[in-house]
Amino acid sequence: MLSAVHTMTPGDIPSAMELSAIANWNQTTDDWRRVMQLNPEGCRCIEDAGSIVATASLLPYGKRLAWIGMVLTRPEYRRRGLAKQLMEDAIASAERSGIRTLKLDATDEGQPLYESLGFVVEQPVERWGCESAKSLVVNDGPVAAASMQKDLAALISADLLRRDVESFGAVREQLLESLRSSGRCTVAPDGYVFSRPGRVAQYLGPCMVDSEATARQLIAEHLQGHSCNWYWDLLPANAGAVRCAEESGFTRRRTLQRMSRGEKINTSDARIYAIAGFELG
Repeated sequence: MLSAVHTMTPGDIPSAMELSAIANWNQTTDDWRRVMQLNPEGCRCIEDAGSIVATASLLPYGKRLAWIGMVLTRPEYRRRGLAKQLMEDAIASAERSGIRTLKLDATDEGQPLYESLGFVVEQPVERWGCESAKSLVVNDGPVAAASMQKDLAALISADLLRRDVESFGAVREQLLESLRSSGRCTVAPDGYVFSRPGRVAQYLGPCMVDSEATARQLIAEHLQGHSCNWYWDLLPANAGAVRCAEESGFTRRRTLQRMSRGEKINTSDARIYAIAGFELG
């Protein structure tokens, strides 16, 4: 018998990972745990006989914005309204918290549901991938690799964090700190890039920089010497990001639609060379 919508706990992660694997998503146990740590009530699910059959996550960035992700349903439970229940639950939670804007990255299959709930398309977001990244040609400049002993404030300046807010549209310092602790971060005076392990491919992002030259330098530092599979999610409106991806040997793999509900948020997409993830923004 199907359960009511309820909050997931860390003990539910193995069951949730089964859904991720069935959908061939790249998320790891750390990715599930990250959302739970940043918002303890943020991962919600429906169970049947003790196994999770549908999930959704809500990650607030203050009161300005919250991101919906991890919308998954086991194939044999689809078309039974479970995703709609979880989406309505996430929307209600955001409204109770006074969050003014919701966003998500929608697949073709999910887009009709989201439109029925008041979400509208903002722009496409693309996943690019490669099996063996090429080296970008760069001009050397000052970069600093993150040390596990450094906290985020010691690595990324207050000015860079301010520009990140302008670019993304909300404060996400806690997310960046979480990503730094589980992966790599490289910083230049006018930008940064993160990368982290994924279930099927190393993940590049987020990357926020003021110039294409800096983006090339930072991204090359992460790709260099790694012959593994890579994923890189970008906004195709940023032509510089597309050029960097193409020159690095990446090819377009899939397209989603970034959608929003609520107040419009001004962003600086020209600075966003890689997003943090479909479930993170």
